[in-house]
Amino acid sequence: MAYKCAVCGGYTGEPVHCGVPARPLMGEGERIALGKLLSGMLRHFPHRLGISLDREGWADLDDVARAVSRRQGYSWATREHVLAVAALDEKGRFEVDGGRIRARYGHSVPVDIRYPCDNEVGVLYHGTTAANLPGILAEGLRPGRRLYVHLSPAPEVAMEVGRRHGRDVAVLRVDAECLRRRGVRIYRATPSVYLAERVDAECLSVYVPPAGEGAGRRGAPAERRA
Repeated sequence: MAYKCAVCGGYTGEPVHCGVPARPLMGEGERIALGKLLSGMLRHFPHRLGISLDREGWADLDDVARAVSRRQGYSWATREHVLAVAALDEKGRFEVDGGRIRARYGHSVPVDIRYPCDNEVGVLYHGTTAANLPGILAEGLRPGRRLYVHLSPAPEVAMEVGRRHGRDVAVLRVDAECLRRRGVRIYRATPSVYLAERVDAECLSVYVPPAGEGAGRRGAPAERRA
């Protein structure tokens, strides 16, 4: 659920905020559906919905709200619903600045977002499926349609990402120092999303959870270098 606090005016996922009942805005299904639509609109197909992104990926917030409300099944959505989804998104997918909004990461359309370069993280992870492992271990990770390869700071986060692609999840361990030695910069988009233009096979290995923590996939082999 998404609510708006009657006292502070903030958006919340809790029915009570600042000690008073909050005003309901959306059910869980509506919130998820609107989040997916905004992700597609701001990352992949803005022009299909009549939205223009500037060089840094920003779109006019009112234009986005109007475009959403014109979509079949979204006539209920307003500017406030868009703001609520952006504010409450657990993945940090969206950023609002005054009267404009953008996706923080994940674009397939050309944008030039300046992310802070990370020189400290030592290990990152990437979730995929077991079927993809042979090709990735041989050739490395490439962004495909997107501008960057997405990496996670924790194996649990990578496992969750991998589940979107199939049931037989595999997690890859990324040696961040190895990437830096090869001239690949690592960027921090959000606390849970790191980006790289590529991940070379030499910097990859299969991650196996410590005993007692379960496995990213059944029958995963012991961690090995590519």
